[in-house]
Amino acid sequence: TKEELGTNVNAMDVQHQKLISIMNKLFEQNESGVTIPELQATIDELVNYTVKHFQDEEAYMESVGFEGLPTHKIIHEKLLTEVSSHIEEFKRSGDAKINEKFFNFLRFWLSSHIRGIDQKYGAQSALAQK
Repeated sequence: TKEELGTNVNAMDVQHQKLISIMNKLFEQNESGVTIPELQATIDELVNYTVKHFQDEEAYMESVGFEGLPTHKIIHEKLLTEVSSHIEEFKRSGDAKINEKFFNFLRFWLSSHIRGIDQKYGAQSALAQK
């Protein structure tokens, strides 16, 4: 739910919803059997938006003096590396379907990263506003 993914930072919550929307689109396309170029276009959209989101999120954390920023940057780098690895595997396979491992990774990313890590800077932001 939106509450479970909320960070108390509206701009970041909006971006998280956009990421989820792109992930859902990718899943739906995969299930409906679209062409490889269509899947690739959505994958590219996901990667580009993720990079933008991570940059915006890191800039926000810096602006509020979030102490966990250096660790968060490393986590972002690892997530991008893992996304790239899944995408390379998809390209090498030549399949018109994305494997379940990639979707499991996306689910894990949502649950652990947004619900866990991102909510920490949201909690700090909420305290700073009091």
